[in-house]
Amino acid sequence: MPEPTARKYAFDSVFARQLEEGFPWLKFAAELEPGFRGAHFERFLPYVRVALFVGLTLMVVFFLLGMVSGRSTNDWFANLIRFGLLAPVFVATIVVSYLPAQRAAFRSMVLMTALASGLGYAVLNLTAPEQFLQAGFSGLLVIVAFIYFALGLFMQTAMIIVLLITVFYGIGAVLVGVPGEFIAYNLTLLLVANFACGMGSYALEHALRAGYLERQLLSELVERDGLTGLYNRRAFDKYLAQAWDVAKRQQKSLAFMLADLDHFKAYNDQHGHQAGDECLRRVASRLAMAARRPLDFAGRFGGEEFILVFFDVGLEAAARLAEDVRRHVAELNIPHRGSGVSSYLTISIGVSVVSPGETARSPEGVLQLSDQAMYQAKKMGRNRVQVEDASQAHVQTGVFQPG
Repeated sequence: MPEPTARKYAFDSVFARQLEEGFPWLKFAAELEPGFRGAHFERFLPYVRVALFVGLTLMVVFFLLGMVSGRSTNDWFANLIRFGLLAPVFVATIVVSYLPAQRAAFRSMVLMTALASGLGYAVLNLTAPEQFLQAGFSGLLVIVAFIYFALGLFMQTAMIIVLLITVFYGIGAVLVGVPGEFIAYNLTLLLVANFACGMGSYALEHALRAGYLERQLLSELVERDGLTGLYNRRAFDKYLAQAWDVAKRQQKSLAFMLADLDHFKAYNDQHGHQAGDECLRRVASRLAMAARRPLDFAGRFGGEEFILVFFDVGLEAAARLAEDVRRHVAELNIPHRGSGVSSYLTISIGVSVVSPGETARSPEGVLQLSDQAMYQAKKMGRNRVQVEDASQAHVQTGVFQPG
């Protein structure tokens, strides 16, 4: 039996879980859906913009062709719909698409454009001369395809809009006296077009959602340590720059913890590297449990060294968290005959806390302070926590020696 997707990886991934669970209703978990929707609109924005330009251009072209051919382009009501409603909506949506700060407004205006296109064309068709009434109806089917595939809308949203247009057309046809057989035939065509486009749109959106999850999962794999599933050094460098800026802007603190397993070389020598790898995985799982908030971080620095960062945590709280981590590792009860500290595996942790908005220290300098604190913890007997306040401490670098 194939292994479930989420269990193929050494780390817990919401993207892998979603792939495993599936999404037959085209809906992700609440924590993933907003990210997908934002990424989807950004990805398709250039294509939507082109579709809007094309739609606006075709509107003008068909009007000019009508003038040349002599088809009732002097109808003031039809021209009011074209250039008093549809053209301004298209132009406004195109303009807003170029404003990065108005992404939410752009999404709303795309919905308005889709609805206005369908309702506007339905009105144009229903008010056309009788000889053009049925021939012009085919244009409404084109609008249905435009709504489904040109505006970057999700399948369920497009289906609701087209159903509203279908209901509007049916009521309008009855009110203007369209023959009953024409109404039945046209409504059937609209429903069939809605179903056909809906099926195609479903398949397209399902593929887009699966691709999004796979890309996000691949991005996670690149930033994860293959053995422990914790984030790697590359991910830490990226996280540190972002978290530092956020903490500085919001006047929050960051608590750094560098942790190193005590006498781990001796553990590998006595128990073998396979046992050592399993030991690292078990310790990593405990560290990951400690950093579960969105802005916290748990990573492997290399070898038996780990890094934890906690957002908006003060000195006393950081000390308690570090002590909890130390105790939880000890409670794993992993036998370690080569340790001079305990008969079980232990860990030493160096802690430093800094408020980026209130210090001249660099992120690297604070990290060095955590390194120095960890060295002091080892120097004082290992299996302990040493805390340094970045606003007070003097940093000596290049001192730490693992082991």
